[in-house]
Amino acid sequence: MTTLVIVGANPTVAREAGSLPGELIHVQLPGAPVLDPDDRVFTTDFLDLPAFLAFTDEVLRPLAPTAVVSLTELGLEPAALAARRLGVAGIDPVVVGATRDKLEMRRILEREAPHLNPAFAAGDDPEAVARLFARHGRAVAKPVDGVGSTSIALVEDIADLPADRRTAATLLEQFAEGREFSVEALSVGGRHTVLGIAEKGTTDGFIEVSHMMPPPSLDAHRQQLVARAVGELLDAVGLTDGPSHTEVMVDGDKVVVIETHTRLGGDGIADLVRLTTGVEWRRAALGWPVGAGVRRGPATAAAAATVFLTAPPGRVTAVAPPPTLTHGHVHAWDLSVLPGDEVRPLRSSSDRLGMAVLTAADTEACAAAVAELIAVPVVTTAPEPAS
Repeated sequence: MTTLVIVGANPTVAREAGSLPGELIHVQLPGAPVLDPDDRVFTTDFLDLPAFLAFTDEVLRPLAPTAVVSLTELGLEPAALAARRLGVAGIDPVVVGATRDKLEMRRILEREAPHLNPAFAAGDDPEAVARLFARHGRAVAKPVDGVGSTSIALVEDIADLPADRRTAATLLEQFAEGREFSVEALSVGGRHTVLGIAEKGTTDGFIEVSHMMPPPSLDAHRQQLVARAVGELLDAVGLTDGPSHTEVMVDGDKVVVIETHTRLGGDGIADLVRLTTGVEWRRAALGWPVGAGVRRGPATAAAAATVFLTAPPGRVTAVAPPPTLTHGHVHAWDLSVLPGDEVRPLRSSSDRLGMAVLTAADTEACAAAVAELIAVPVVTTAPEPAS
């Protein structure tokens, strides 16, 4: 019998893991959401790597696990290190490190697949930064280890680059033109299979506000180009087995990699994969090292989207119910604010107020439904009085 250790699962992931073969063991942070009472759960601070590796030796090793995996960003490195320490299946820590460090990924692509890279510079390399701005006029500044669209900014001129962005903690990249897409893939023995491509909608500040699958703006030819680019990227960073979530910009036939992760995508993208293809993506992304394979049921929607609800900063005065849409249907609705709550400026994904999942008859109708919902003032706010 197999024994799978899952690091940092949320309740949704834990529920889907319940259908996997063999025994499951969950490792959770103190204070994490409670899982099903029937789940076998250990609590430890896996972000403290030395302490977690001691826990791995003392608690996990005697249980003789078959594999250690994680689908949460902060659990990827601990899970990979534990798998290597135990000599069991998991993703190589070197691969995890190369995908979580955006500068390291750029340097790998510069060597292995430079056509997938924009021009870039490390924030603490003033000569490279000067060349980047001189040649391209503007650049995107992002944290080397950032997640959740946090602290990403378009800098129009080198004179506007603040001192705290001229450090090793910042990566500067040529602004990539085109439309942005995210790609879900599962790798087995070095073969990469794309399970879904979503088209992103973002604010001017790079905050993601929608994902549509299949992608309305990507024809079959360019979908092939995207799949080929993702395969080249995964080969370059050395991912041979396991899930990946890759973000790319497509401008004509040119594909530029934005970033990649050794996990599935967040923002409900796994639900879009299930709705439009029938693939249980969370289950496959967890179960690959215990032979679970890809379980596929019937697709239930020709097209689907996640839409993130936002509102101007201030105090919530009213919250509307899910609307009836002309072009699609509201499949799921999750709003996290009530009248009286504070709405902060939209600076990262954590500032979004909720999410809706939409289904539609085709990609054109799905795009129209997304636009329709975004135009609805679901959350109404009033500005806070000046202090």
